[in-house]
Amino acid sequence: MTPTALVVDFESALESVDSWLTEYISASHPQIGRTGPICPFVSPSRKNRTLEIRLRLVGPTPSLALMEEIARSSLREYGLTTWQGRNPMLQAMVVVLPDLRSEDTELLDQAQAHVKDDFVAQGLMIGQFHENCEVKAARNSAFAVSRAPVAVLAIRAIALHDIFFLSERPHWFGKYREKFGRFYGPDSTLMDPLLIDRYRESEQVYGCSP
Repeated sequence: MTPTALVVDFESALESVDSWLTEYISASHPQIGRTGPICPFVSPSRKNRTLEIRLRLVGPTPSLALMEEIARSSLREYGLTTWQGRNPMLQAMVVVLPDLRSEDTELLDQAQAHVKDDFVAQGLMIGQFHENCEVKAARNSAFAVSRAPVAVLAIRAIALHDIFFLSERPHWFGKYREKFGRFYGPDSTLMDPLLIDRYRESEQVYGCSP
């Protein structure tokens, strides 16, 4: 057992993450800019036993290379996991980093940005959450939505609302369009004009035929 492992309170970290998932992520928030929970998939995923929790230690001197390897190894583990529930859209993995210090959380932001291509290519999203995270809500740029008491990486399948996070690069949008383009056809029943507007804007920017 390493010296770092001796001082990490794993039980407390897991309890904090559980409370955060229940009381924050699975709840509504007045600043989110829409009705419903911050993440509509966490509660169904937990009920269907398709949310897996993993613990990873980064040690006293974490590096960007280490953070990227944790993310990529988690991607491999996600693909090898035998999920209890049957719905692949509800499969999610939360990787808890209980010993990542506040002053090192920027490494998590950088790692997420560096590995996102790998995840999107496999039809997955990866998001980082920590006490200093400045990621803003899609519908309220004044709300830092991804704050968490313990640093975590969250992995899940690309969902319909991810147009907000996949319109920045053509290959991301291409992957999203491949999966959800049929929902934006002439017979679309989507009721959210913001999704439709972002999708149409992306089509125009990247020269995609409607």
